[in-house]
Amino acid sequence: MSLYHAFEALLVPLIVLACAVSVAARYAPRTRERLKAGLAARLGGGAATGWRQRAVAWLAPQAAAGCASGCDSGGCNTCGSSTTDAAQPAPGARAGEQVIRFVAKR
Repeated sequence: MSLYHAFEALLVPLIVLACAVSVAARYAPRTRERLKAGLAARLGGGAATGWRQRAVAWLAPQAAAGCASGCDSGGCNTCGSSTTDAAQPAPGARAGEQVIRFVAKR
């Protein structure tokens, strides 16, 4: 086995693993945050010192805010309040529908 093949055999699985972690983090944010919090607790939590303290600070769950936080308690269900409901619907359109207009380019 040449050095190229050894490097390739190591690099390709690392790329696949990084992509899998990225997809899992994107589509399972609660699980990601739970795993990060568990790892931070195993590193020593608030009592950690040195490099472990920096790692715990980096891994500690961030305060979730906004509609993309994934929470579904009563306080987070205010996503509709940020949209403007003051706009009047177009004539003939029902409330909650958007009118699509096709315009020919010249």
